[in-house]
Amino acid sequence: MIKLGAVISTIGVSMLILFGFILLLFPVTKVCEKTCDYIVDAPNLLIQVINPLFLFITLILISSGVFLIRIGNRQLYKNKFS
Repeated sequence: MIKLGAVISTIGVSMLILFGFILLLFPVTKVCEKTCDYIVDAPNLLIQVINPLFLFITLILISSGVFLIRIGNRQLYKNKFS
């Protein structure tokens, strides 16, 4: 369970690094006239990564991985000293 949590958390952290890397390479510009529009210069494939759902999934993966690691450590500690 600990290894599974570590793998899931690592995938989430990798996705978060990818998200930050894309934002650094292709910054979002804000154009305001009557309404504000946000323009990204990234290619179409990378534009799909720059959205709140991707960030939400990334954070859920990281927290799920940490949760699994904590549960696994708790079971390991409980079995070791029982």
